[in-house]
Amino acid sequence: MKAYNRLNDWDKIVAIATILCFIFWVLAKIPIVWDFIPFGILYEAGGWILSALITIVCSLYFLVKWILNRFSLRMIYLYGFLLGVFTLLIMRLVYSIDLNGIIWMTNKI
Repeated sequence: MKAYNRLNDWDKIVAIATILCFIFWVLAKIPIVWDFIPFGILYEAGGWILSALITIVCSLYFLVKWILNRFSLRMIYLYGFLLGVFTLLIMRLVYSIDLNGIIWMTNKI
């Protein structure tokens, strides 16, 4: 039986942090959630900058780990890096998400 490499605890923590930041930014772009007072307080109290910093650090971590594992497509590192980049794109380029679709920042200028 072939032994598979398991993720260490640090990789799991970084993966969960990346997923939570993705969820945070998607929720931040939905107007109904934005009007929910506890979420608005969390966002305005600095949650946005903390989430942005965590996303950047986690994306760089996954990029380095993916490079060190010789660009393997079977490892979680590539997908964690892509999720981090996708999260940064949502954070920067999406104005809002609602039932009518996605409104991009370029439409609001």
